[in-house]
Amino acid sequence: MNTNRNLKLVKLAVLAMLTACMGASLANAKTVQGSFTLPFEVRWGQAVLPPGNYSFTLNSSAGSVASAVIVRGEDDATSIILSPMHDSCFSGKSALIVEREGEGGTVRSLRLVEAGLVINYPAPKAKRQVLAQAPKLIQSLPVLMAQK
Repeated sequence: MNTNRNLKLVKLAVLAMLTACMGASLANAKTVQGSFTLPFEVRWGQAVLPPGNYSFTLNSSAGSVASAVIVRGEDDATSIILSPMHDSCFSGKSALIVEREGEGGTVRSLRLVEAGLVINYPAPKAKRQVLAQAPKLIQSLPVLMAQK
């Protein structure tokens, strides 16, 4: 009988801890908004964005391993780009880091200084660098963060 009671108490304690952790995670969730201009076509995840002005929204939770960046163009077209890898160690200014190739490019990271967040995107499988390949041009496009 005591064993059943102890087991119930342990389950209740675990449930309370999980609830507290989930509440803390939601409390640490933040929405980040900003804008940037693309002077050339860019592939970002599965989306292909033509040149133009864009705004974005990112809902991020502390400790989260994935988020989604919602990008809106001038024509109100919306792209949702999954963000697989986060990092918080960086310096510099907020920027969209693009690997240039010919007339276009591929987004490699989104650095958001004000949010203390860097989101890294892996190179597409077909674009992985091979030995003896010429170096890639990396371009940093400024990101303007929305003021609250």
